[in-house]
Amino acid sequence: MQELAAQVQELVPLLVEELFMKRTMKTMAVAASLAMSAAAMGQESMYTQAATMPSPGAFSYRPGFHYFRYGADPVDANSDRTDKYEFMNSVSYGIVRNWAVTVDVPVVWENEKFNDGTSDSDKGVEDIEAMVKWRFYQSDSGTIDTIRAAALFGAHFASGDDDDFSSESVNPMIGGVITIVRGRHGFNQDLIYTWNTGGTREANLGGEGPDDALAFNTSWVFRLYPDRFTSEHSGGLYSTLELNGLYETNGDTEVRLSPGLMWEDRKWTAELMMQLPLWEDVDERPTLEFGIGVGLRISF
Repeated sequence: MQELAAQVQELVPLLVEELFMKRTMKTMAVAASLAMSAAAMGQESMYTQAATMPSPGAFSYRPGFHYFRYGADPVDANSDRTDKYEFMNSVSYGIVRNWAVTVDVPVVWENEKFNDGTSDSDKGVEDIEAMVKWRFYQSDSGTIDTIRAAALFGAHFASGDDDDFSSESVNPMIGGVITIVRGRHGFNQDLIYTWNTGGTREANLGGEGPDDALAFNTSWVFRLYPDRFTSEHSGGLYSTLELNGLYETNGDTEVRLSPGLMWEDRKWTAELMMQLPLWEDVDERPTLEFGIGVGLRISF
């Protein structure tokens, strides 16, 4: 009996240690998985591309509501202002590793007010955007820290609506994006050039007219909470700050400042943004007064 008791005394600490190690490893695995997910998906701000994408065979759905108020249209002397309400439907699919496709369908309602007190409203579907993303570089230096770069290929396709909303053409685009994550900080920089083969000046609110357009967007994402991920955290709170630039080959150029907040969970993300004009040199279309965006991202 004494020998049995001695053996039990020796085994109990070993069993406790083994159980503790298993639990610790499981906790670390969950925390690492959450942290890696946050590093990948938590860097996707509202108006700037990121070198992230769904896993192969996975979908993400990103509905968003955006309101923009524009000033007078220099093309129309009677124009006072334009209010644009946009419901954006975006679906992304991971094709294979490092390849994904995204389709954006914007449903729009616009109300234009005139100097004589009258107004005119219309609704429709703007050009549909299809974009393929190829992530050609990825270097993960830690659980969260990463550098990723992706090439972007695609086009804006006529939605079938009239020229009040659709360019009634196919407009190819090409670009790239780099994403850098260091601890609680994330940075994205994209550059996208679009060859506009259709469109009219009257329906142009930025990049939608007959001139080619170069979009250049920068975003900084900072994780406010938590300081570091553990198995007890299901998500994180981020602040976002973007500079959204657009140059058109007719010379019109603008840069917008877009601050916001984002909560990123394991399967969904909620985001709130505002857009303000930072710098404008625009002569052939209305200029932005302000904008507001609310969005969700749901992963399947």
